[in-house]
Amino acid sequence: MPTKRRAALRRAAVTSAAAGIALGLIAAPAAACPKHRQGVTRVKGPTHTYHRGYSAVKEVVTVHGARGRTVVDLRVSGFPRSAAGKRFGAHVHQNKCGPKASHSGTHYQRLARSSTPLRFKEIWLDVRIDRDGRGHSRAVVPWRVAKGQRSVVIHAKPTDRRTGEAGARLLCTTVPFGR
Repeated sequence: MPTKRRAALRRAAVTSAAAGIALGLIAAPAAACPKHRQGVTRVKGPTHTYHRGYSAVKEVVTVHGARGRTVVDLRVSGFPRSAAGKRFGAHVHQNKCGPKASHSGTHYQRLARSSTPLRFKEIWLDVRIDRDGRGHSRAVVPWRVAKGQRSVVIHAKPTDRRTGEAGARLLCTTVPFGR
């Protein structure tokens, strides 16, 4: 095969692979995966399920803290058909998960003036479920979460913007923050 044609085929293969990685069709090399980058934590869950109707749900929580901010990414799959089109509240909680839903404590809050609205003191990750039982949400806050074992809890209802309430706790994933 002529050298020019071989070079063109090689360029096309590299371009196709890069496009496939960008679209998530091909697994990226290990060095490019977030769980391998410094300062990024990726956890698969849930650690505990508190409602058996959601026992097939899988979660991936990715946390990245840098330059005085925290980014939390939540991906879920396996929600029941009845959840399609619904929004579920999800928040970072103070403690790690435990056998009882209450073990994760209340919503994690940064210290701020009492007049600061809740949505600026907490990390809210409400997620809408598609017809395939999947959902994704991301929160970026301009502050760092204190180092320690925390959790991401998915609730039965969307978050009330005034009170932060979101109903019963369905799932909990323990996440180490501040690594």
